[in-house]
Amino acid sequence: IECVPMRIAPPKYTFDILPHTANREALHDSARWQWVEATFRESCRRYGFSEIRTPIFEATALYHRAVGDGTDIVAKETYDFVTRGNDELTLRPEGTAGVIRSFVTHRLDLERSVNKLYYLGPNFRYERGQTGRYRQHHQAGVEAIGSDDPALDAEIIALAVDFYSAVGLTGLSVKVNSVGTVESRAAYVQALKAWAEPLLPQMSADNNRRFQTNSLRMLDSKEPQDIALLDAAPKLSDYLDTESREHFEKLLGYLDSLGVAYERDDRLVRGFDYYTKTTFEVHSAVLGDKALGGGGRYNKLVEDLGDAIGHAAVGA
Repeated sequence: IECVPMRIAPPKYTFDILPHTANREALHDSARWQWVEATFRESCRRYGFSEIRTPIFEATALYHRAVGDGTDIVAKETYDFVTRGNDELTLRPEGTAGVIRSFVTHRLDLERSVNKLYYLGPNFRYERGQTGRYRQHHQAGVEAIGSDDPALDAEIIALAVDFYSAVGLTGLSVKVNSVGTVESRAAYVQALKAWAEPLLPQMSADNNRRFQTNSLRMLDSKEPQDIALLDAAPKLSDYLDTESREHFEKLLGYLDSLGVAYERDDRLVRGFDYYTKTTFEVHSAVLGDKALGGGGRYNKLVEDLGDAIGHAAVGA
């Protein structure tokens, strides 16, 4: 009787990273991964950021509270499970929430007034497989906690641009927006919903769902019929309060001083509920103007996750 060895492939929409050979595809070449990671670490070192490492799973409530139940990530993509001890846990879908949880747990604010942190590691989302999207993807990110100064926002945007340039990407551009404070954003959302409701029959199924669960995310739709309709939507910039407007104008001034070219984009709201004021993305024309990465400010997230004092924070 011939024994046929069992062949087990990697899970769908994941991949192995293998030792270097001359003809190894870059995505699967561990030597190239090591070089990119080393370049990121060096970029962070030059900007004064230190490494933090957090678990790849956290309490499910952390992500539902921080990222938001109405986001696509929590609604459709998180890997949630219950342990043998009946603990409800979730594999890390993004980096920020775990870092802020660790900041609060260890009271890092008592060690220094501004904490500048970076991290590298895998994230997990049950996404529909497609080019560039995997169910285990790897993220490098930075978080700065302890200052509301828009200079910190500009510093993180500059760091992102410098890193992408250092790994050889060209045709870089920055899109930037302000989503305002919680209060000013609420006024905008009310106006957006009043405008959008009569148009829902013409919008995608996803935007009909977002209308009910997270109306601001309608602006982030990539569906052609939604994009055409949203050209006539109210502009978020018209609803910013004085605090948000002044913060945004100072940020743009800092970017000008740093020589960072940017484009103001009223629709840039990003995918998480925790953003306040600044949001940004870095794009590359070489890659079809796709977003390489992005981030923003999340002043209330630290407070929402258990710190009664509250700390301003911004990340990418």
